[in-house]
Amino acid sequence: MLTTLSHVVGGGERDKPVDGRAARWAGQREKRRAEIVAAALTAVAEHGPWVSTERIAEVAGISRPRLYRHFTDADDLYGAVGRRIGELLVAAMAPPLTEPRGSTRDVIARVVRTFVEWLTEHRSLYEYVVSRSVADDPGRRQPAADVRAAIAGLLRDLLGGYLGLLDVDTRIADPLAFGLVGMVEAAAARWSAEPGGTDLDELVDHVSRWVWALVDDVLRQGGVALDPDVPLPPLPR
Repeated sequence: MLTTLSHVVGGGERDKPVDGRAARWAGQREKRRAEIVAAALTAVAEHGPWVSTERIAEVAGISRPRLYRHFTDADDLYGAVGRRIGELLVAAMAPPLTEPRGSTRDVIARVVRTFVEWLTEHRSLYEYVVSRSVADDPGRRQPAADVRAAIAGLLRDLLGGYLGLLDVDTRIADPLAFGLVGMVEAAAARWSAEPGGTDLDELVDHVSRWVWALVDDVLRQGGVALDPDVPLPPLPR
């Protein structure tokens, strides 16, 4: 199949046929990269967050030199794997953040529980992203930052929607969302590493109450006293 590109020659434009093989090759390359990333997730889950590229290549069924035919270097591989892990976490967090149900307390508990359970179940994947988020190039954005920003963005939209319904200044939604994401992540990560005798249900209850305390403070500053056990109205689409 042929496609065309507009090409300027001698001051006049003409269509230049381009072989579709280039597009097919690009598609095959992306498919192979995705397969290697999937193998890397398996290797991280089985061997921990500091799994070597040699081990990843082994799980992918290829040699290490062949792996680098599909990735520029180890950082390129790390970035691709980190982005995929981020996609999985954001996909897990999207339902409780975009489809709130029940009371404020119910919504908060569901969001917190979803994050804690995902982190507990996929601890090695989470640590792979976080532990490798120190870049030599300060201008390079890290997958961990992108994941936090994506989740905080969903939370910001949720908070902003309800703050707007309650006639509270919605500008606070952004810093509040990022602050809450940081607190929940830090508490969950610490608990996952050092439970200290606290079980999952207790942690979810503690963190949920801390989240509500901050949200309640914002609402009261805006002149609103909200009962956290009263069902919330649906947000306008």
